[in-house]
Amino acid sequence: MEQRKPDTRTVQTLDDLAAFLRDLRSLAGGTPFRRIHTEIRAFYKAQSLLDEPPSLATIHGYFQNGRTRMNPGTVLDIARALGLDGAALRSLEQACHRVLDRVNRSLIIATRDAVPAPTATFTGRRAERDRIAALAAAARDADRPAVIVIEGMAGIGKTELANRAAQDLVDAGLGGDTRLFADLRGYDQLEPPAAADAVVRGFLAHLGVPGRRIDALTPPARAALLHRELASRRALIVLDNASDEAQLEPLLPQRPGAVVLVTSRRRLTGLKDATRLPLGTVAARDALEILRHHDPASRLDAVPEDAMALVELCRALPLELVAVGRQLEAKPDWGIGDHLERLRRIPPHEHSGPVLVSSYDGLPVPVQRLFRFLAIHPGRRFAAEDVGALLETPAAEAQSLLARLYDESLLLRRAEGSYEFHDSVRALATELAHREDPASGQHAAVGRLLRHYRLRLEDTGDGAWLSADRASLLACLHVNDHDEAAAALAVPLNRWLRLLGHYDEARICNQQLLRIARRAGRIDWEADALAGIAEIDRLTGRFAAAAVGFERALRLRRRLGDNAGEAHALRGLAQTASNDDYPVARARYRDALAIHRRLDNAVGEAESLWGLAEIALSAGDLATAAAHAAEVTAICNRIGNDIGEAYGLRAMADVAAEQGDLATATQRYRQAQAICERIGNRRGAAYALCGLARVALREGDLERSERLHSRVLDRCRRIGDIAGEADALRGLAETALARDEFDAAATEFNRALLIYRETGDRAGQVHTLAGLGHAAWAMQRRARARTYWRRALRLADGSGLPAAGALRELTATGA
Repeated sequence: MEQRKPDTRTVQTLDDLAAFLRDLRSLAGGTPFRRIHTEIRAFYKAQSLLDEPPSLATIHGYFQNGRTRMNPGTVLDIARALGLDGAALRSLEQACHRVLDRVNRSLIIATRDAVPAPTATFTGRRAERDRIAALAAAARDADRPAVIVIEGMAGIGKTELANRAAQDLVDAGLGGDTRLFADLRGYDQLEPPAAADAVVRGFLAHLGVPGRRIDALTPPARAALLHRELASRRALIVLDNASDEAQLEPLLPQRPGAVVLVTSRRRLTGLKDATRLPLGTVAARDALEILRHHDPASRLDAVPEDAMALVELCRALPLELVAVGRQLEAKPDWGIGDHLERLRRIPPHEHSGPVLVSSYDGLPVPVQRLFRFLAIHPGRRFAAEDVGALLETPAAEAQSLLARLYDESLLLRRAEGSYEFHDSVRALATELAHREDPASGQHAAVGRLLRHYRLRLEDTGDGAWLSADRASLLACLHVNDHDEAAAALAVPLNRWLRLLGHYDEARICNQQLLRIARRAGRIDWEADALAGIAEIDRLTGRFAAAAVGFERALRLRRRLGDNAGEAHALRGLAQTASNDDYPVARARYRDALAIHRRLDNAVGEAESLWGLAEIALSAGDLATAAAHAAEVTAICNRIGNDIGEAYGLRAMADVAAEQGDLATATQRYRQAQAICERIGNRRGAAYALCGLARVALREGDLERSERLHSRVLDRCRRIGDIAGEADALRGLAETALARDEFDAAATEFNRALLIYRETGDRAGQVHTLAGLGHAAWAMQRRARARTYWRRALRLADGSGLPAAGALRELTATGA
């Protein structure tokens, strides 16, 4: 029987892609993997492709289920080697981009370290709230976790009940010391369900786990770490809109002390040790109470039969009851019968009944238009300034329109000035938009929004706004038919995410840009993406991967004749080499500096000079370091580049500290810290604070040194800055050494040394080994001390570090 060719239309997930390749290989007679590898290598050679072809192990892995990422180019290479070509290959390429776009969007999730407050109009559900409280108390008494699943149809009030019940638990002392929240997006029409691993990452970050540690683990190991972190805490966790059991399993605590409230439209019968709480419609008494909140004139009580008919038309669903209540409030001159007749004349809507349609129909035309256009907004959070761009409307007018939708209960307000859709309301808005607004108008509106976000990112110093809205901004990169605008947005978005220390999101940003680039065949965008990913690899300690990424970006820049891009790639390579090869790093910086000066690029010139200042400082050439640092500060002050000015000031402070001018060093560190904190640059602020901690140590203020170094350690761990973490640990070790706490010093030195070795930072290793030698000598372990100093001396001699002279004397004479 002839085998049917696999159909790309069925490909929706990464496992589907792997299955497609398996079917293709079977159709080709079970082609050996080595032959596939040989065919791909031959294709690369024939096409003179610069990139390395995938390895045999990589090819084999693409046929296995359970992968978390795939390179579309590798999928196509394998398919081509198995005989796929022409239209079929193009169809597979489209399927790859469709799947990978969905995978990337599933990683965009805004978790919270607090549970949202219930709405002020929440009424009823007393029996359910009491049962949840009793279940939580019983689980505590039985020394086990409580997992309570609130199930029910859309609009029935699951989320509001979970938020109200969470507040009840807090008020009753059952809320624990840790609170976490995530909307799992199980039923969003536009966005895929949130990946469980992305939620785990967010929760671990809220629990204070260093970003570097989170990033280094596999998804199962991350989930295990989350369970260990929660084991020592009494946590209250709300997981809203769960899609299925598989999404929940990695998120549920396994040890006593935790209470988890889950909401889902689905009956999650497969969850072990969970109590399911099916939620029905609200009782008639509670339904009437919801309506009475909006009827101060007591019209409902005057006509009880009509009042009950209103409840029935709302299907006793809280979402619809509140919407009708808003209508009662807005039309005080209408009788209850008038409202009743209006609703009866509207055909039942397939999603939410007549109530939401009635609310929409009663809106002025501009508010109706906003309601529909919010459905095409790529994000889930709406603010007036951004909505104004969507509608081509002033922000003040947009705020008024948003407030009207909120007043009609067609929007939720989670924070002042920030609005969201309920899933059911968004479904109605989406249907109305597709029915009433032309595709060209929708396309133009999204284009305006992307342009607005790009311009705002290029002009902003508002790190708080970007941190709060980063999920919406990342979602904008995944819109269809806006490749130019999305790629233009990705450049400043990547820059700000990186500067603010949101490294996971910066990686997602660049990975999506890479997909857009390859889909559009744009080598310049591909080079931007590769350099962006390489920079995040460098900042998170993946130096080998960073070097490979920057080299690939450099080849593409030179192929394009892009001198500015070439200089940026050279700077990236210089930064990557600066830990262990000063001559190479210095040469790369100088090459980049020459290009930037030729192009009259002041920002690039300052960045290259700053790198040269850092190398000169490490090599003990204080005069050169001071000159370069002063140039950086002057250039950035002239062009109004706050970040560059802050880094220049910090370099000047480093030089002053090495020269013993601690007053000047303190002043400049504080200036740098103030700038970085004002613009939200967490990494720069942490490094300036580390400088102040070192000054305190030099001054002998050991209490202040320990306090500041501990703050630096916490900050660097939170943003995943591995180099800053090592420097902070070394500072704590040197503080302990100054206090004659030798065992504590050795412990912290060893922790720092592990990181310095991981990152290949030779200067850090030299200082840390020297410190271990001093601690060992003080504890009368003379042979061990000299061993440490000899190891430090070998590294210092090999790197041309100024510490070599002092180390040579130590190995000969002792401390």
